[in-house]
Amino acid sequence: MGLVKYLDKKFKKRRERTKRRKIRNSPINKMVAIENLADAKKILDNLNMRNWLTDGTLLGYYRENDIITHDKDVDIGCFIADYNDKIILKFIENDWNLENIFGRKDIGLELSFRRNYIKLDIFFFYEEGKKYWHGAWLKTDKGRNLIKYYYDKFDLKEIEFKGYKFNIPEDILKYIITKYGESWNQPRKNWDWAFGPSNATRTEFYL
Repeated sequence: MGLVKYLDKKFKKRRERTKRRKIRNSPINKMVAIENLADAKKILDNLNMRNWLTDGTLLGYYRENDIITHDKDVDIGCFIADYNDKIILKFIENDWNLENIFGRKDIGLELSFRRNYIKLDIFFFYEEGKKYWHGAWLKTDKGRNLIKYYYDKFDLKEIEFKGYKFNIPEDILKYIITKYGESWNQPRKNWDWAFGPSNATRTEFYL
């Protein structure tokens, strides 16, 4: 019986991994994605952390008034100046799974959570002169390499998206063009997340 139980447990885990892989490779469940965004906003608001839709999620809102079908995650921006040490705990308490921590609080922090098979990326924006930037980390032979994405400083405004209130950059088109260039309105399934953005700057910093 011991061997039978062991094999049953082993194959059950394999089936669960296969199920998760299939779901992650399937088109995103847009309703669940919106609900996740709304829940994440509520958590961040309760922590007094300003937050807004960013990256592909913002592009989907502006270009399609929807979540982009071929997206695999949703994206929120926050200011590192508002960082609250309870953020990870509060997400876990609200049934999110912590998936990744990239960078550090002092440089290029990014948090990834997952709930209902949909990943949420939270990018933290840092002030540098007249710019804001957030980081992403490219895996290399020397470690993870910091890439910075620069934006002119911006204010936020509130909008309604699929029945929920969210914040977005006030000059949304400028923000989107900064990231995606003048061809922002042309869908691209094979997007290079690292160097596709027009505002990408590779640094010499590694972790």
